[in-house]
Amino acid sequence: MKLTNYLNLLTILFLTLVLNGCTTKNNNSFIISGNISDLETDYIILSEVKDIQSKKALIIDTLKVDKRGKFDAVYFLEPNIYNLTFNSNKTLQLAINKGQHIKINGSLNDDLIVSGSNDTQLLTDYETFRKNSLNRLVTSVRDRIKNLKQDGNEQLITSLRTLEVENYKIHLNELAQFIKDTMGTSIAIYPTSIRWNNENLETLGQVVSNFKDAHPNLEITNKLVKKIELLKKTSIGSSISNIKMPDQFNKLINLDTIKGKYTLIDFWASWCPPCRAESKLLNKLYNDYNSNGFEIYGISLDSNKERWLKALKTDNRTWTNVSTVEGFKTAVAIEYGISSLPTNYIIDREGKIIASNLHGEKLAAFIKKLYN
Repeated sequence: MKLTNYLNLLTILFLTLVLNGCTTKNNNSFIISGNISDLETDYIILSEVKDIQSKKALIIDTLKVDKRGKFDAVYFLEPNIYNLTFNSNKTLQLAINKGQHIKINGSLNDDLIVSGSNDTQLLTDYETFRKNSLNRLVTSVRDRIKNLKQDGNEQLITSLRTLEVENYKIHLNELAQFIKDTMGTSIAIYPTSIRWNNENLETLGQVVSNFKDAHPNLEITNKLVKKIELLKKTSIGSSISNIKMPDQFNKLINLDTIKGKYTLIDFWASWCPPCRAESKLLNKLYNDYNSNGFEIYGISLDSNKERWLKALKTDNRTWTNVSTVEGFKTAVAIEYGISSLPTNYIIDREGKIIASNLHGEKLAAFIKKLYN
């Protein structure tokens, strides 16, 4: 036998052993293969999601694609969320567990068919449920508001803005219940954590506890545990540590120095319609109760200073307003896990949270009860 033929035989035997070994559930590896008909490049980029909140991903490999659009690769990587990027502009997110053989077939112009990963299917099911829930509860209200704008019915629009916020909370509750009832301990749970809130802390805490039992040593397990710890920091009874941020005049304002008997910490932004609609209510509450020790510490998550300043003037936000103009990358927003707006917390003089995410009539009734 010639040396070249002998080496080729060894290579084939090695690949066969690797591929066969990767099909076992005990092997910390997986296979990605497929056939895509309309790729413009001869490679596909594989990246690993390192942080779902900030959408940071690390490129792992470029999968070679032959002239017929076929590709096949073996990876010895731990279970996680991975992205496949095609033609440099279309990304497919995969939830991959050990021992899986993910097959991707079809055309980029149509829906790609993904098989071989129950975790990826659960992630797809979650996204379908999420979009349907959002459309039913939130988008439908926004559409009503859009139609009403032509009639100029500001009172009804304001009421609907409050409904939009309340329905979004219901939407998050539905997502948490879906995760608990449907997703088990799937790797697909990790990307759902971007929308978790402290109102579902008990449910989500149990989900993470079960996940940790099933996957004790994964990197994403540590991230899910830290997410729960973050939510605990903003739950009722916890204390808000001092916040120090610049106001519109670049003067650093300490939360501790302006705290009243009760203080509303209001996370908002100029681009957030429900936040802007709530300005009228905040004005009324501030005017009615400020003399009794009620304060507002407004934290803008704007990324454009001019728009922030314009909104302050337009909405007559005369209470303390601060911002680093870094959007959701604002340090305090990251520290307290702020993922949607408006978000608020009511604290007492000692900084203990006594209520959170109250809006509209519920917020007005709560503040009134505090002072009566």
